[in-house]
Amino acid sequence: MKNILSYIKIFVLAGLIVTISACEDFEELNTNPNQPPVVPTTALLSSAQKQLMDHIWDEWHNGRFGMLYAQYWSANEYTDESRYQLRQNINNNYWLYYYAGRDAAMTGDPNGGGIRDLQEIIRLNEETPEDFSAYGDTNNQIAVAKIMKAWMFQIITDIWGDVPYTEALQGADQVAPAYTPQEEIYKDLLVELTEASDMIDVNGAGFTSGDLIYEGDMAKWKKFANSLKMRVAIRMADVEPALAETAITEALAAGVFEGNADNALLRYATSVPNNNPLNEDRKTRADFAASEPLVDLLKKYNDPRLDYYAAPNASGEYVGLTYGLSQSQAGAIPNSAVSQPSEVVLSAESPGVYMDYAEVLFILSEAAARGFIGNDPADYYNQAIEASMEYWSGLAGETIETEVIEDYYTNVVPFDENNWRQSIGEQKWLALYMQGIQGWTEWRRLDFTGVLTPPAAGPLVGTGIPLRVTYPVDEQNLNSASYDEAVARQGADALNTPVWWDVN
Repeated sequence: MKNILSYIKIFVLAGLIVTISACEDFEELNTNPNQPPVVPTTALLSSAQKQLMDHIWDEWHNGRFGMLYAQYWSANEYTDESRYQLRQNINNNYWLYYYAGRDAAMTGDPNGGGIRDLQEIIRLNEETPEDFSAYGDTNNQIAVAKIMKAWMFQIITDIWGDVPYTEALQGADQVAPAYTPQEEIYKDLLVELTEASDMIDVNGAGFTSGDLIYEGDMAKWKKFANSLKMRVAIRMADVEPALAETAITEALAAGVFEGNADNALLRYATSVPNNNPLNEDRKTRADFAASEPLVDLLKKYNDPRLDYYAAPNASGEYVGLTYGLSQSQAGAIPNSAVSQPSEVVLSAESPGVYMDYAEVLFILSEAAARGFIGNDPADYYNQAIEASMEYWSGLAGETIETEVIEDYYTNVVPFDENNWRQSIGEQKWLALYMQGIQGWTEWRRLDFTGVLTPPAAGPLVGTGIPLRVTYPVDEQNLNSASYDEAVARQGADALNTPVWWDVN
């Protein structure tokens, strides 16, 4: 019996030794090589770039919001949004999409997607750069994420005003972030973009993959940072002119876009899920037509971009749909009677625009008109029109003759130095076609007249063209203390309450 017990003890001891030894490899054996514990920063970047552009460019926050508020399009179905009654579930969702991604809105998970992915790129490269340097130079990765964050945060604050910024993106550590005043956000965006531009090593490695905008070309990312810095600066020019002048001068010296080849674009592909979201929407729906304000202005100037912006109706004529009709009024007009958006903008591969060269030139024209820089504002204005026409004709694989462009800006719409807001505002609005939120924002800022009109059937909410969007209902309910503080500081949570930079 003693011998048997001895053998049992030996076997148990041997088993324990084997088990203890095997524990060293247990974690490795139970790790799925196809699901790494940390997502590569290249994947985070491509996810953020595409996800954010898809939402900015889609049938909801572009088609039913930006393109309608800018009056580039008119609604021929479900017209309430063109009369400024947004669906609150859409307002809730897109707030969350931008901050935390689509999955957060669908599943309640606040830790993935949207700007959150960009913040994660910064965190990973700052905390453990040795683990992520294989995906590109550490500083270059951080700089790209900072630029993308600034681009998105400016859009968010321009839509709603004061928003979570300083306390945002902390996940479960801060579920009720305070709203940062827009003035502070804008000033910090200038700091962030300056830091991003300065930290870029144009000779260093960009993202080794996953960069859907510039494919790792850091020289172009530097130009984008400085161009975006000018967008931020010019938008605050009426309330902080000295700071705006300094920022524009700095950005110009550091290097901005120099041609359409520098445009920051998301180049969509031919098939789902990588085709243009408006292309996918148009396969089953036709809720939007080219607006009367857009078509009439293009026809007034015999503008060659009309062919690229809109399609002729069934009779071969360009006819814009009256803006802001009631549902019954719009339903009585067949789609074939009015101009639809063109094949150029609805094609599968039509790119989404983060920022383009024409906008940079319009900013420089305005900076010159304000005396921020010493150049001739008319020269920049003319170049901006030329850049826009070349971009749009290029999308169609065509070329507008130089003589036509020169005649247009020399004789049809010459720069008016005594009313530069009207000249720049009108032509910039035309050049920003398809960038609905940007077009609406420039109308609010420059206050050009004679283009946008009140809804024909009257607004369902508010008393005029909106100056901002009201906060999502979910924020009012779930972050009420921060919401109340923002409203007390900014003004009534109403469509006609202007944002900080809108003083005219």
